[in-house]
Amino acid sequence: MGTWGFKLYQNDMALDIKDEFEKLFNAGKAIQQITDELIEDYKNIMGDPDEEPLFWLALADTQWNFGVLLPVVKEKALYWINKDSCTFNCKKAETSTDIQRKKVLDDLQAKLLSPQPPVKKPIKKRVYICQWKLGDVFAYQLESNLANEKGLYGRYFLIQKVDETTWHPGHIVPIVYVKITHDAKLPSNIEEYNQLEYVQTSFAKYEERFFPIDMRRPQEDLAEKAKINYQVDEYGFLPEYRATLLNTSKKVIPTNLIYVGNFANAVRPQNEFIPHSKFNILVVSWKQFDETFETKMIKQYCGHNLRELSIYKNKNV
Repeated sequence: MGTWGFKLYQNDMALDIKDEFEKLFNAGKAIQQITDELIEDYKNIMGDPDEEPLFWLALADTQWNFGVLLPVVKEKALYWINKDSCTFNCKKAETSTDIQRKKVLDDLQAKLLSPQPPVKKPIKKRVYICQWKLGDVFAYQLESNLANEKGLYGRYFLIQKVDETTWHPGHIVPIVYVKITHDAKLPSNIEEYNQLEYVQTSFAKYEERFFPIDMRRPQEDLAEKAKINYQVDEYGFLPEYRATLLNTSKKVIPTNLIYVGNFANAVRPQNEFIPHSKFNILVVSWKQFDETFETKMIKQYCGHNLRELSIYKNKNV
């Protein structure tokens, strides 16, 4: 669990609980059901004097903010607040951090003992579900100045959906592979498609291959991930080929995409490292500030496939 301060939401667990509660609340779930699900999700930290308090404090504060604080959650939070401050990883000496942490807990105690605000109404957020099917391949022609500069002008990126994920506030967006054509000719069948090169989107260090670790069940998580055969490249890195493509509405998807076909059985990238969490996959927008999908992927192609990045100066294997 990451912790970067003494305040209530300056740790990963508290933020996750807050976000998950808000998501389920806005989805219309009952408060007791949400609470039961969160307790089940975090059952492995119950009884831990360092982590259990963080759970109840975050949940109590979040429920109070929504006007739906359950008595049992309030009771648990107040119990931990009244425990010795060392329970929350504070030193017994009254350092500046101790004093500030104590104020955070005192303020939360006063808040939980005060009348709750009116119950909030669930906010139904408009979400977009991308209709691309698994295996669908779309062609995007390279026409930017960067493409011209790199000698790639007129060639195509071939974008294939291989998975999907959720993007705030609930959009369903594709996880894709990207290939690049040799010229301005598009593949007409899966055999021709298989001959084309995958664009490497990122890499992971071998020593970080198990990240992120599920701290609710760390030993089991590490044991499961240790069974995987991780293949490094000639530089000692684990190559990644996936990207989360932010198709968050129909209007952001370029109208000049060409549907090539569905090649669901295409050969996957050799020795691919797939991040254990989808949150660790490279995120690409069609356009964000001065960066476009095209320029972003050209940089990845040149940096990784053509080995222009400085990390590829020395071979380790």
